[in-house]
Amino acid sequence: MLQSARKVATQTPLEFIQSPAESLSFLESSSVDVITVATGAHWFNIDGFVTEAKRVLKPSGTLAIFGYTGFASFVDYPQCDVMLREFGLSESKLGSFWDQGRDVLVEGYRDYHRALVNGSWSDIYRRIYPDTIQGEPSVEFPPVVGKAPVVMDYAVSWHTLKNYLSTWSTLATYHRKYPDREAADQVLIREMMAAADSLDMDEPLNLEWEEALVLGHPPQ
Repeated sequence: MLQSARKVATQTPLEFIQSPAESLSFLESSSVDVITVATGAHWFNIDGFVTEAKRVLKPSGTLAIFGYTGFASFVDYPQCDVMLREFGLSESKLGSFWDQGRDVLVEGYRDYHRALVNGSWSDIYRRIYPDTIQGEPSVEFPPVVGKAPVVMDYAVSWHTLKNYLSTWSTLATYHRKYPDREAADQVLIREMMAAADSLDMDEPLNLEWEEALVLGHPPQ
């Protein structure tokens, strides 16, 4: 990935560095205006990353974390909502095959909201969309519930939804353990189409993708 990025950016001043998020030793303290993390912060050690972000950000700097959970609400076929979530999270299906950290994203980065509050960050803002994210809206760390997406707004059909599900790392792990089973994404799409009484793989689907955005300024 780094090689591809460097190849594309040969005519730009961009620099690509591989480093643990919790140890940005190549950056000086109070030297960075903005840190952004796109659908990756759930893999970090939260306290370690927040502490390091505090060190390298300027006093007026901003931490911006955003991502989408991978789940969505089916506006026209609400009966499919629980089917998709059960497919991804149920221990009897793919739930036990995710790497550690997945819950942080599924819960709308609520743990980051908590870490910023506990670390005395200022202007903390957490926005979720829609309000179907697991455990939301939280009473202890209430988010703003958006009226429209700002991170993920991607139109799909049953066919492209199947292609998307096939990219899940947990699905590959599942089939390494059960190589003789029918493709789980194919089974799910077939079951959801039956529940929706749909026969057209190219039917456009009206989905509201779950997403979360967290912003904050470091403590002074």
